[in-house]
Amino acid sequence: MEARINSGKRNLTKQTRWDGLFVSEHAWDYSKDSVSNPQPMLSADEQGAIIDMLIVAYERECTVFIQSWQERHFHYHRCTIRKMDCEQWIITYEDEFGERQLAVAMITSIYMLD
Repeated sequence: MEARINSGKRNLTKQTRWDGLFVSEHAWDYSKDSVSNPQPMLSADEQGAIIDMLIVAYERECTVFIQSWQERHFHYHRCTIRKMDCEQWIITYEDEFGERQLAVAMITSIYMLD
């Protein structure tokens, strides 16, 4: 930024010369409707692989590491799957804080640790 003084006859005014990029204000005007949800979109094959891994982990009763998408953020769970509700697509898992439920549609990845 560079400041210059304009020496006109009427009055002395200070002009500013800007070097750079300006983004108009409408680009920063976010409303709840205009903000997109960057939730990861999984293919049918990826969702099928997650369900298969959930079934194997449930049958083996082994510890798993689950990554889920909730409230616009990734959440991570190191847990053991205790129950599977295939009608409602909900799993019940147990971690160090107790038993909790998680919708299968929220799961983005799963890894067996045992």
